[in-house]
Amino acid sequence: MRVKFSNLADTMVGLKEVEVKPGRKEEVLEQISQVAGKKVRLDIRDDSAYLIVEENGTTRKSWVIALLNGINVVDLSPSSVWDGELVVFVPVSGG
Repeated sequence: MRVKFSNLADTMVGLKEVEVKPGRKEEVLEQISQVAGKKVRLDIRDDSAYLIVEENGTTRKSWVIALLNGINVVDLSPSSVWDGELVVFVPVSGG
């Protein structure tokens, strides 16, 4: 499966795009962590998703939008297998 990071999420993870094997959320994030060389987690609570990156004793956390094949991951079953394309980004706005 393809995983894309953009809008500051790429800076946090250190990757813009990576190919990993499909699997449950934890399995996919473990593969991303191995490639990035840092612990990458996606914490899904209620109606929100947070990208958490741990490296050298420092933790960075940001609210993100994560879409799996166009569906918000907060709407997916925790036991679902992730396959296809995952896009993770920090929403930004301006005026």
